[in-house]
Amino acid sequence: MTDDFSVFWRNDERASALFYDLLARSEQDAYDDNFLAQLAAYREAAPTSERADIFAAKYLLHHGDAENAAVCAERAYRRRPVNYEVWLLLAEAYRQLDRPVDALTMYGYAYGLYLSPEIPTDLLMRGGTEGLDRLSIAAGIGTGVPTTQTRACLVDQTLEFQLDAFVGEYLPLTPPEGSALHWVAAYVDNAFLSDPSRVIEKMRHTDVFVDRMQRDYPFCLQKAQEVRGRVTIEVPEGAEVILPIAGTEPLQELTITTETQPPASAYLGKWAFSQFRLTGTTEITPASDAVYAVGTPICLGHSPARRKLVLNILIDGLAWNIARTRFPDALPNIARFFARGTIFDQHFSTSECTYPSLPVIETGHYPIHTQVFNERDSHEIPLDIKTISECMTDLGYYAAAPAGASDSLCCGALRGYDQLNVTAWKQPSAECVDRTIMQLETFDETDQFLYLHLSDVHPWNAKGLKFHPAVETHLPLSERLFEIDEHIASVRLPRLKIYQEQFWRSLRRVDRNLAQLFTYIEEHYAEEEYLVSVYSDHGNSIFSTPVNGVMDVIAENSTRALWMMRGAGVPAGRIVNELTSTADLYPTLGALCGFPVAEDIDGNLPAIFGGKERDAVYSMSMFPGQTYKLAVRTHDYALRLETREKVDEDGTVDFADAHVGIYPRAHELEEDYALDSAELRAFFYPRARSIAREIANNGEFWPAMREARPEWFGNSTKEHL
Repeated sequence: MTDDFSVFWRNDERASALFYDLLARSEQDAYDDNFLAQLAAYREAAPTSERADIFAAKYLLHHGDAENAAVCAERAYRRRPVNYEVWLLLAEAYRQLDRPVDALTMYGYAYGLYLSPEIPTDLLMRGGTEGLDRLSIAAGIGTGVPTTQTRACLVDQTLEFQLDAFVGEYLPLTPPEGSALHWVAAYVDNAFLSDPSRVIEKMRHTDVFVDRMQRDYPFCLQKAQEVRGRVTIEVPEGAEVILPIAGTEPLQELTITTETQPPASAYLGKWAFSQFRLTGTTEITPASDAVYAVGTPICLGHSPARRKLVLNILIDGLAWNIARTRFPDALPNIARFFARGTIFDQHFSTSECTYPSLPVIETGHYPIHTQVFNERDSHEIPLDIKTISECMTDLGYYAAAPAGASDSLCCGALRGYDQLNVTAWKQPSAECVDRTIMQLETFDETDQFLYLHLSDVHPWNAKGLKFHPAVETHLPLSERLFEIDEHIASVRLPRLKIYQEQFWRSLRRVDRNLAQLFTYIEEHYAEEEYLVSVYSDHGNSIFSTPVNGVMDVIAENSTRALWMMRGAGVPAGRIVNELTSTADLYPTLGALCGFPVAEDIDGNLPAIFGGKERDAVYSMSMFPGQTYKLAVRTHDYALRLETREKVDEDGTVDFADAHVGIYPRAHELEEDYALDSAELRAFFYPRARSIAREIANNGEFWPAMREARPEWFGNSTKEHL
């Protein structure tokens, strides 16, 4: 049958009927030949659905085949990693296969979102310290570490969750193959080495530290190995390396000996890294049996195959749709620097907030594929999805983040960096720029890939917020005083003068501070020796007018983002009008730096770099408990979609009866301007469906997940049951 595009979406009634038949059979433990026959029919009707694998795993577990049950459940997990049914199946399969750490991880995901089921005590005992640590991460929110409200511990063989921080130990996440784990230390700069550790020790179990101080308390994550006793560091003849070392005791003494250096003492700080330059094989002998952390050696030397500096700067929440109206006056230093580069004027983020947006930048995959969208979940992106930092490390760059945000640690978007200095909320540009210049000076004998995350411009709920002093002193009292709901999320902040003035003041501050960094780069690097990218992960709502009383979180103000590049391989003096996405930074760096880019990414190499122009860009909001929203934009038009039903915790949603409209870009969601033609539908519907197809649930729901969220879905699950 030819699709006339008269209807955007139709659920498959046959597949749905088979699903609910299988569900009824599984609830009766009727795992017989008839079940298998219905499962085969369901697979044929819905060949890409993870739900078929879930039913297969249920059948196999019932019949005692935990090994193959795990295979089916893992396949479902790859497609739908935030799913209660999948977690329970994998937890049980791993328990039976004597994989207690993996089982506890799955139990943790389930408990973190649903506070159930009860975690078996015997499994907690078998999992040991590693199992408890993995459980802690899994049960916590995705944006939490290194601090956590869910540090798992056994007290009298009873599981308890405590306020704590992962510090002086490994962060229990999965590293890339051949890479060391990140070891968590305090960030220390020109200060007494052990002072920050004393603060952490005093405060680590308090809500003051975990809920408040952590917003701007800096941690240093360094890829390292914990060791005891004597260590020999082999340095090839003619080579030199920098070796980071951190202690676990104040003034922890080491004796360092080389072939040319007689034994001499060095003193480490507790949970603080110091750097040592080694020119030959070196023997390290501790004065005590205490653990210390030896970082991955940093090899010195440049390569003609690399640039001396590749620098990515993320300005969080910079709404380019707004900033461009005063460009270059409001951003004179950024404008001056990138006048010799390329500015993308039609650039869009895939999401409205950082948590799903940043993994898109780092992997080139949309949120429907990374499945990073639920802030209460902390699953990791699969290791076969290579991040930018992993790719740059493979090329031989020293990859570091002088200033980053911790909310992308759990998902693995930042896992390729050798060193990360992170805070939870605040990354002020003045401090971050200073750290970056210090990083450039410290490791000037390496080829560096650096990532800088600036938070100055990001708007926050004004309840309890200190504004820029110039904002407070220049606003009249009538605009300084206002009522606001403290529970409003930053993506829905209203159009208030105080927020807008804060935006412009913060933007000028960022521009002023980045000027120092740009000047340093121009003075110390030739044009062909560096590549600098400045971009934002999303915009904001504070200049937007609500639509029917509701803030449009994927409006252009919220999703039109900044992207500028300058350096080797970048055309100079170009303002590009082609459509680009935050997913496109990944293949662009691949083309310019030389790392391979997988064919299945969602990112596109822009035409200006030898690729082809996009015909559309995609922005979406798939926040659990809210309706799913999608914008598909061309230069002239936009398809806007919103579901009637809310997104479940696993990111799936029913697209039946979704509201779909096509509008001129300048009048999105204005029904008086709605357009309808066979030609427009033929263009937009297939593109929007390609996105929807990845998360559409076909009206098929898991009862336990629905019953846990009556505030979203009501008290009924489905009449089919």
